[in-house]
Amino acid sequence: MSERIRNIPCLSKSENNTRDCLLCQGEKADVNVDIDKFLCLTDDLFCKTDLQCRIKWVNKAMESCLDQSRERLIGKNLVDYIHPEDKQKITSLIKDISQNEVSYIPEIRICRPDSTCIYYECHVYFNSKNQGCYFVANDISERKNYQDRLSRLDSIVDASLDAIYAIDNNGHILSWNNAAEQIFGFEKTKIINQPISILAFPGQDDEVNKIINVIRRGEIYSYETIRQKKSGEAVALFITLAPIKDISGKVIGTSAVARDITKHRRLEKEIAQLDKLNTIVELASVITHEVRNPMTTVKGFLQLLYHKIKDKEFKEYFEIMIEEMDRVNSILQEFNTIGKSKESTRSKHNLRTIINGLSPLLEADAVAQGKTIKFDLEETPDLNVDDNEIRQLILNLTRNALESMEQNRSIVLRTLAQDGQVILAVQDQGRGIEPENLAKLGTPFFSTKEGGTGLGLYVCYEIAQRHDASIEVDTSPQGSTFSVIFSAE
Repeated sequence: MSERIRNIPCLSKSENNTRDCLLCQGEKADVNVDIDKFLCLTDDLFCKTDLQCRIKWVNKAMESCLDQSRERLIGKNLVDYIHPEDKQKITSLIKDISQNEVSYIPEIRICRPDSTCIYYECHVYFNSKNQGCYFVANDISERKNYQDRLSRLDSIVDASLDAIYAIDNNGHILSWNNAAEQIFGFEKTKIINQPISILAFPGQDDEVNKIINVIRRGEIYSYETIRQKKSGEAVALFITLAPIKDISGKVIGTSAVARDITKHRRLEKEIAQLDKLNTIVELASVITHEVRNPMTTVKGFLQLLYHKIKDKEFKEYFEIMIEEMDRVNSILQEFNTIGKSKESTRSKHNLRTIINGLSPLLEADAVAQGKTIKFDLEETPDLNVDDNEIRQLILNLTRNALESMEQNRSIVLRTLAQDGQVILAVQDQGRGIEPENLAKLGTPFFSTKEGGTGLGLYVCYEIAQRHDASIEVDTSPQGSTFSVIFSAE
């Protein structure tokens, strides 16, 4: 047996192992095993070096990788064929290898003469007898490329604004990206292996079962639905399912891409509302133009006849007709407000000053209805507003509050500054607003009052919007508070 063969150690022999390796069996049986040919059968790189990394022997796979014959490689330094960024791994390993007979480098790049580099995982064995090292390297390029593609895919999935998650055939969640955490509120560690029914509202069992059947059939399926966040809040979603198959083509689950369309649906409603408002504006323009003028003429004649009639009873009739004409005129005035172009003339005003100017009128309205009004007016910064529109806003909100209550009740009109905002609040002691009516507040012609036009509150919302303010409503059976929030900046 050649000296090269005799210097290769037996890795399987130990004090407690009665079995010998094939090489030892070969020696005992005097079987001449050609180790060179044996090592040349493998696609793994095999190389023997001294402790200075000078090559003493290589197999055929190493020759092919470096595109050089064994004779040309012998005597060369193995480190010269290692990528510059990985050379330190080899040199550091050689320095410490005497302390650890077998070492492992999970990833190292070997450079070919054409400047291409191939990724290998490398095992290094130290032979203390002849002070040399054996290198065995396995090509992991394909695995590395797969891992890189998988890593890029993971990065894309995690960076997606859409929720992306995987579901198995039993409807359990297998993966969960960052957007899914943001949209649904469930952390990845808490929702993995949970059934998809955790995202559904009670009463959606049939829909969930249908989705599981779609998954098992391996269908591509898109649908729009409402799902439940961790907080219990509803979210509108457009979900697309695509089957996941194993290497044999068997369906093992599905990938789900869920897009949050809540804002989109809200925008559609707003656009529909704008279309409705455009119709209302056109209607208001026609009504104010075609009806108001003849109504003014009729009122004029009624007033003329009123002063000529002596009979007290008939005078009362004419008073009622004139009052009704004034009411119709008031409604037409509100229509006219809708139809006009909203160009506000703004200047610096203080809410407290505006309310103080209106207080006699507001108090008179309250007393006439057997109710009271209280003022809690804190000092607030001046606002850049149209004072006429703000007066109309205060009058409308206050009168709505008064009309929502029974006699001997009171409302509170207050102002305060808070967190860079100025707040105007009108609090009543009415019966509150039904939950189904909250979303309709500010809609033209929607009113819960008998004989109400539904335009007063709509005008308030319009004025608030023009002043970049918002209106928030807090309601309960004990009463409601309408808060108009202005920015103080």
